[in-house]
Amino acid sequence: MALALGLALAPAASAQQGDLWICSGQSNMELPVSRCMDAVEEAVSGYVNPEVNYLKVPLAWNFDWPQKALPEGCFWQALDAPEKAQSWGALAYFTGRGLQEATGAPQYMFNSSVGGSPIEAWLPAEELPDYAQRELLGCRDKAWMDAALYHNAHLYSDWQNAVNAAPLDPDAQWQAVEMFSDWGLENGQPVFGSHYLKNTFRLKSSQVKADAVLHLGAMRDADSVFVNGHFVGNTTYQYPPRNYKVPASYLRKGENVVEIHLYAADNAAAFVPGKQYSLETAKGDVDLTKGWQYKRGRKGTHRGAQIFLQYKASGLYNAMIAPIPAYLKQHPGLNLKGVIWYQGESNAGRADNYEELLLRLIESWRTLLGDPDLPFYIVELAAYEHSELETASTSGWVRVQDAQRAVAEKMENVYVVPNRDLGEWNDIHPQDKKTLGERTVNVILNR
Repeated sequence: MALALGLALAPAASAQQGDLWICSGQSNMELPVSRCMDAVEEAVSGYVNPEVNYLKVPLAWNFDWPQKALPEGCFWQALDAPEKAQSWGALAYFTGRGLQEATGAPQYMFNSSVGGSPIEAWLPAEELPDYAQRELLGCRDKAWMDAALYHNAHLYSDWQNAVNAAPLDPDAQWQAVEMFSDWGLENGQPVFGSHYLKNTFRLKSSQVKADAVLHLGAMRDADSVFVNGHFVGNTTYQYPPRNYKVPASYLRKGENVVEIHLYAADNAAAFVPGKQYSLETAKGDVDLTKGWQYKRGRKGTHRGAQIFLQYKASGLYNAMIAPIPAYLKQHPGLNLKGVIWYQGESNAGRADNYEELLLRLIESWRTLLGDPDLPFYIVELAAYEHSELETASTSGWVRVQDAQRAVAEKMENVYVVPNRDLGEWNDIHPQDKKTLGERTVNVILNR
């Protein structure tokens, strides 16, 4: 059964001339500049270079056959206005501008990546190991697919409706809590459902004359946030940094209250330590790591997992990689220079065969693209949750890193971009993609 979000090729734009780079992998390749601004704002602000171009392939999958056309919605953007960079993949952005500045040639960064995707989703059917072959056959079963689609369509709304229908605890009272304590647990177990937190703080008159930014780090799992009763933003899962703009009209001299409605569906409700928690005003910041009060909301159950069809075997290869040769034939001015691959996080739980799968991926993509020597640049996994203190015997994360280096040692024209030292122990998406882009450029130019 074929499932894809659009199948038609975007109209050809024959004017494109320059170097093309296929950027692929999972969320750290997809991560937009807007998510990295805490680390890269100074470098991005005001930068314009119309000879740096970017295309993001829309999400699509197909389990039946390799497609000949890219999904609808593929179009190039030139960096002719600084705000355009916000939606571009950050690693592709910094790599593209670095290469353009170094070589003088127009750069075209072709980003075909999907957050959370395992390597099996990017492999052609004939290269899949046995377990993934079985998964692919299951995806071709109409009854299974219909059930999966029904499950996904109802999962979030059914859970939210059940939580909203649950009674409030009549005995729940506001109580002072330490920010990073276990208030989201009961008898050592997560309490699923809704949780309420508030923090009362004071502002001077000089601090309420301009808009502010509320920094609430990261939380598990989803939040809606209010300042003095005004909604200022929400985030639906753990990882994105919560940087919510607070209009000056919402603030007042003297006492102010920030309130969080936090929903725990898959994990214990919690603030993620090591992040920024403050109200940033033009006249000084207000620390928000102290003074929190907490009250239980409505109890729910563990929501369970969505069936991510885009993670299933061969689906992304068929829809988002296999059409590239036909696209290049229609755009002869684009000179394919190589592949930049940033993936592996989602395979850390079954890392022992990652080396073999990455070898297969590189060989099969080179065959598809008609170049047995096409350069591949493997971005090393960044350290996460103190993986730098682990060894291959204790950590699948380290085994993936080892596999990445082993593949580069075994194959010609395959290189590793060092990255582990740029990791953040509390965030699987390190923000310093500027340094990583510079390193990628350095490896490309000095291989």
